[in-house]
Amino acid sequence: MDESYTIQANSAIGIIVANQVWGGIRALETFSHLIFKDANGQWWLRSAIISDSPRFPHRGIMLDSSRHFLSINIIKRQIDLMAQNKMNVLHWHLTDSESFPYTSIIYPDLSAKGAYTPKHVYKIDQIKDIIEFSRFRGIRVIPEFDTPGHTGKSGKFA
Repeated sequence: MDESYTIQANSAIGIIVANQVWGGIRALETFSHLIFKDANGQWWLRSAIISDSPRFPHRGIMLDSSRHFLSINIIKRQIDLMAQNKMNVLHWHLTDSESFPYTSIIYPDLSAKGAYTPKHVYKIDQIKDIIEFSRFRGIRVIPEFDTPGHTGKSGKFA
């Protein structure tokens, strides 16, 4: 994915040029940093010429919701923060010996017996929603499923 872009802005107009939508998404984030409000409450656009592209192709974080269950809203807030900082990969550690919060259609006992509580699970539709939410922000989701996932550690699934 090409995340490069150019911005030409002056007090009257801003022009964004990008080869792909991913560069456009990153350019819009940078463009938002050029807008400011003065002491009189008037909105302005800073003059700038910016040509930018990421130094590293992989810029991401890992969320470990197998050990620390996070609500969908918290995950989405994290994704928004990632987009604001032009990160592009969310490594989502979904399963491990501490908990198995993924609701499997084929193996429903994994989450039934492995989640912290019946409330602490991610349904397939919720996972699809997170992936789509991320995609619109230029972020790839890499879900990690460990099976058996260090099961000898707790004996939870025995």
